[in-house]
Amino acid sequence: MVKVLVSNATIMTFSMREKMLIDEGFVFSDNGRIAVIGSGEPPEELRYPELLLTGKERLIMPGFSSAFTNLSLYLLRYKEDVPDLSSNIEYLRKISRVDMYFLAAMAFAEMISRGVTTALVVDIYLDEVARAAHDLSFNVVLAPPINCGLEEFAPETELRLLLSRWHEKVEGIRAGIAACNEVDQKILSLAREHKLRIFQLGGSVSEYEGVEVVFVNPSKGSGSNVVRWGPQLSVWRPEEGLGVGVRPSYDMRDVVRETSHKTFKHPIDALYSAIVRNPILIGFSDIGPLEKDLKTNLLMLNASEPPGWPLPKNLGGVTKAVVEGNLRIETVILDDEILVDGGETMTIGSDLINKAKKRLANLVKE
Repeated sequence: MVKVLVSNATIMTFSMREKMLIDEGFVFSDNGRIAVIGSGEPPEELRYPELLLTGKERLIMPGFSSAFTNLSLYLLRYKEDVPDLSSNIEYLRKISRVDMYFLAAMAFAEMISRGVTTALVVDIYLDEVARAAHDLSFNVVLAPPINCGLEEFAPETELRLLLSRWHEKVEGIRAGIAACNEVDQKILSLAREHKLRIFQLGGSVSEYEGVEVVFVNPSKGSGSNVVRWGPQLSVWRPEEGLGVGVRPSYDMRDVVRETSHKTFKHPIDALYSAIVRNPILIGFSDIGPLEKDLKTNLLMLNASEPPGWPLPKNLGGVTKAVVEGNLRIETVILDDEILVDGGETMTIGSDLINKAKKRLANLVKE
């Protein structure tokens, strides 16, 4: 396991236990966990890590999370109308399991390059999505949509595959259950049996005994167990989560920017949701802020030159720089894996991208 030290950096921790903004400080990670965060120079005993990164004219903050994501529709993300699974059955029938692996790899590659490190995925062929997430070192909760008109894709079989191969067996990959409009007794029984979180898509916010339910774009209701994406960003509240869903850019900074513009809420609230609330909502309690003993989830943005320079010294200015300033993402570290280095995504190569483009070309043409 790698010891990582970032020194002389501006740090936005998003922690309730640490100082929110450190002007010049350091972060030390050991064994994939945050060990020390502090101001000034790091202590002598921390100065000899396996990986030393200078934070001069850089902003360090936690990676982002998407609390609702679709991957099979990634090729349709530029459509004028917001696509959804149930209205694109004919398109989904053209996708093979191999196609789904490459679709997931391409979408994850974009998300990683944009500083997103965890996501909830509701989709078909999630066994292949799990394989792509594992190959790219991306953390996911995978929820097959069981009563959403997609029975021909055997979501219950997909759930069994996730439970037998991935859930609580492979680090960073977990299973959940998605339901449309309401949660029936069959889904409740499955969730209780396997201790899984339910993600209800649409319908009203309701109470269900003995299970954890998160409501995605509910038709009625709000609260701390609600996630908004796409058409519902305009009614988002600060205690709720945010998701990419399907959109032209799978960048949570764009989601945060759109949300703050539409709701007139302070962008720090939307940022907090995308960084701290989202992982908790989807089931990753050990990922989120830069905080001692939590998993290393580190994003470095370059402010040494335009468009980032000069980096402000106050929280409001730094927040505006992140949300509005389009700072270049230089490094992303999750656990003890370097996902992005020097702006280049490390967990996917040009060979895989070229294979994906060749494989998916026919789907694009159709």
